Amino acid sequence: MVEKQIRVVLYGSSLFLIGIEGSLRAEPGLEIVHIQPDGADERLLREVMDASMLAFDVHEASPELMRALLREAPHLALLALDPESDRLLVLSGQASGARTIGDLTEVIQKHAEQLSERR
Repeated sequence: MVEKQIRVVLYGSSLFLIGIEGSLRAEPGLEIVHIQPDGADERLLREVMDASMLAFDVHEASPELMRALLREAPHLALLALDPESDRLLVLSGQASGARTIGDLTEVIQKHAEQLSERR
């Protein structure tokens, strides 16, 4: 039986996100798509339709784009990553420490399990 891949979209161009991308790609069961914020908002909206979550650097993403994503893709969890404070905010209102890739992977897996249970 083939394990279902959890699709995670990364949005941003910071070195922080590039480092996270490399580490997450090594995690089994994750499909990572990285989109640069170069006016590719339409591509971002297409890519997140089949994704479980979008992770972004809070210093790079516009609030308007995040509101549009919440409106157009209500199934999507938005993971706001703040490299300056080692914080991860799941925009469902839950906050969690995010000091390691393991912490981030755990949040991704928990959300994907919850999403699967709702479908």
